[in-house]
Amino acid sequence: MTIILLLAISFAASFVGTLAGSGGLIGMPPLLLIGLPIHQIIGSVKFSNMISSFSSFYILFKKKQLKLKDALQLIPFAFFGGLCGGLLANSFSEKAMNLLAICLLTVALIMNFI
Repeated sequence: MTIILLLAISFAASFVGTLAGSGGLIGMPPLLLIGLPIHQIIGSVKFSNMISSFSSFYILFKKKQLKLKDALQLIPFAFFGGLCGGLLANSFSEKAMNLLAICLLTVALIMNFI
């Protein structure tokens, strides 16, 4: 039953995230309520975002709206930022990350309506 619920949540979050953005606002709270570890939730959301970003990059590149040279120049910055963010997130305890996630998701939800 939990697997079916996780699949439904993932599908809904990806669908809304693709159409309107803010898929994390839909996907993260139910995953927190199910009791999954916060680090695992963030990893799965980041993986989903990576696939979505790559597909957007591919479409823009295919339509020749993006130059490969420009994209390649950004790779070191993206890699360094991802590495720093991962190390920083890993340094927090699960309790601190849960509190931080709840606060940031609440702020993001409020800002969606402003």
